[in-house]
Amino acid sequence: MVVRLCVLLCVLVQPVLAAQTINVGIYQNEPKLFVNAQGRPDGFFVDLLGSIAKEEGWTLNYFPCEWHTCLDRLEQGKIDLLPDVAYSDKRAHRFLFGREVVLSSWSVVYVRKDTSIPSLKELDGKSLAVVKDSIQFEAIKEKLQRLGVSPVFHEVNSFKDVFRLVKIGWVDAGLVNTYFGRRYAPDYDLKKTSILVRPALLNFAAAPGRQVILEGIDRHLAAYKKDKQSVYYQLIDHWFSPLDSTQHLPVWVKWALIIGMVVALALAGIALLFHFLIQRKTSELNDKARHLEHLANHDPLTSLPNRKLFFDRLRQSLKRAEREETLIAVLYLDLDQFKQINDSFGHAIGDEVLKEIAQRLKKVIRDEDTIARLGGDEFAVVMESLKEAEGTMHCVQRLNAAFKEPVIVGEAQFVLSASIGISLYPQNGTDAHTLLRNADTAMFKAKEAGRGTFQFYVEEMTRYAVERARMEADLREAVEQGKLELHYQPQICLRDGHVVGFESLLRWHHPELGGLAPDQFIALAEDSGLILPLGEWVLRTACRQMSQWHSEGKTPGVVAVNISACQLGDYSLLDVVRTVLRETGCRPEWLELELTESSVMARTQQAVSVMNELRELGVQLAVDDFGTGYSSLAYLRQLPIAKLKIDSSFIKDVSQNEDDAAIVRAVIALGKTLNLQVIAEGVETQEQEELLRAEGCDVVQGYYYGRAMPAAEAGEFLRQEQYHSTKAVVSESEGLS
Repeated sequence: MVVRLCVLLCVLVQPVLAAQTINVGIYQNEPKLFVNAQGRPDGFFVDLLGSIAKEEGWTLNYFPCEWHTCLDRLEQGKIDLLPDVAYSDKRAHRFLFGREVVLSSWSVVYVRKDTSIPSLKELDGKSLAVVKDSIQFEAIKEKLQRLGVSPVFHEVNSFKDVFRLVKIGWVDAGLVNTYFGRRYAPDYDLKKTSILVRPALLNFAAAPGRQVILEGIDRHLAAYKKDKQSVYYQLIDHWFSPLDSTQHLPVWVKWALIIGMVVALALAGIALLFHFLIQRKTSELNDKARHLEHLANHDPLTSLPNRKLFFDRLRQSLKRAEREETLIAVLYLDLDQFKQINDSFGHAIGDEVLKEIAQRLKKVIRDEDTIARLGGDEFAVVMESLKEAEGTMHCVQRLNAAFKEPVIVGEAQFVLSASIGISLYPQNGTDAHTLLRNADTAMFKAKEAGRGTFQFYVEEMTRYAVERARMEADLREAVEQGKLELHYQPQICLRDGHVVGFESLLRWHHPELGGLAPDQFIALAEDSGLILPLGEWVLRTACRQMSQWHSEGKTPGVVAVNISACQLGDYSLLDVVRTVLRETGCRPEWLELELTESSVMARTQQAVSVMNELRELGVQLAVDDFGTGYSSLAYLRQLPIAKLKIDSSFIKDVSQNEDDAAIVRAVIALGKTLNLQVIAEGVETQEQEELLRAEGCDVVQGYYYGRAMPAAEAGEFLRQEQYHSTKAVVSESEGLS
């Protein structure tokens, strides 16, 4: 009787299920499951489920969603079925799993090709991108905890986001499954490591109460697996086998290849040994002669040609140029602010930096050109056989590219640039000494232009030197006589729209040149030593203004004052801040000092010492222009900072550029991980504001809210904002009553 009843139920259920419409969740996990470029469901699981649905007579409706959103919808019954779900005991309490395992998947850690992370222990202190709520994340986190390894996890929505963050260098490594990694690692120029995470068993999962769907799927899967010609194995070959074809070589072929390689290597080694024994005596004599010649003509630190060899080669080039009627370019390079590295870290570290820079420069010049170290942090390049002066631009671009990546020595990393001066034969001189002297003059003009730039020599450069001296005198007079002005740009809380602070921005109205922004005279102030009194004036003026606003009953929040690298490197900064706070009546909690990311990293130990003492005073600290430098996340944890300020260059195209959006999301996530407030500057559109609000940014500033304005206008702006806020509160209270 029981058997007959079961048969009857199966007969009744089958037609109902056959006519059923099944809502299926789909997320991006190529090649197993994804929405393709035409907007249609695609992948191994889609084809497999389509074959089963065709036989069962099901209608499939696909609903795209993010991974963790798909899981929530499945648990809530908003979708009936979700393919490609790894089994875990925790998930088995949320929804149902099929009996038949569809696939098993290992997970692998991928890195950039210039990075090496050979083991799990090497992940300690490094950043690792993972997919939020994934089995891979849970597995590697458990394994790392057992080993006592603590990386910084960055949780994202998809494997593509993982690879994108690794590619742009925002994280050190990323964890994806083997299918996705082998298929897309070449597109992102990444390589896999030897770090594997245990395989996950991939099944179909169904919402509670949808067991009958899984039973139908299990029945077909069991039948497919028994037939080697079934659609199941055809789909595996279609979606995965091309990537694994090398794994199907017979074992005896692999052993034959290995033995053949060993024999070939042994024979080659014997041949090389005989060759070495024959040539050794001759080579020793030749090596000694070359070594003596090298010492006489090369720099002992960098092994580049020295000044003597440089002039010899330049004279030879001049003779060829005169005979062949071609041009010669002499480039004079000077590393910007290299003295600060020697002063802060010592000459031993400075020498290591010079050796690394020398090797980079040597790699980027042409084979026929000469690069030499003239002394200190100065280098020179001879370019010959030029047809026109514009040919030097290619060399300048390659030389600047050598400074793109930071120089890492031990635990310290340095972001450097070079100022380049260029003189041409025969226009700027016909002998070696004149050409080098004029290139040196042009190099100093390049430094005045803001460092990291280049200048061609012109005879009028003596006039520029006079103008620079005049500009310096005018700036000194402006500082001493108070002819400078501070403007204030409001900072807005995204949560309630209220003003929470102002950033103070320096302005100089030159009597002849008109209004000048800081980037037009700050470098001059640093070179001339005016930056310290100028910085003190800015700090005192901003603090005095804060005290005045508070005395008027206004609540401006905090005032942010920018601190230059030179100020941060001066231990008197602590005494200056204490004195200014005392004399102006400004409370420490009203003041925020903004330090650029590059200035903090350039003076690691000294910067931390000064920042700790400032924080003990009660002054807030923020890292400005975050994302443009090369901060170590492990080092960032040690800094006594309260805020991260995202550089405006990332905000400008954040609503159109996926890389900028990924960086902004990562900075905001990093801020929350480290319990730091995140500020975005340069906000100019509603789209930018909406994206930042959605990602959880705390504070914004930019033209969308208000330009930088004089103190009187800023005070009126604050008064109006507080008036409307008070009026809104009163209206709300009256409405409630």
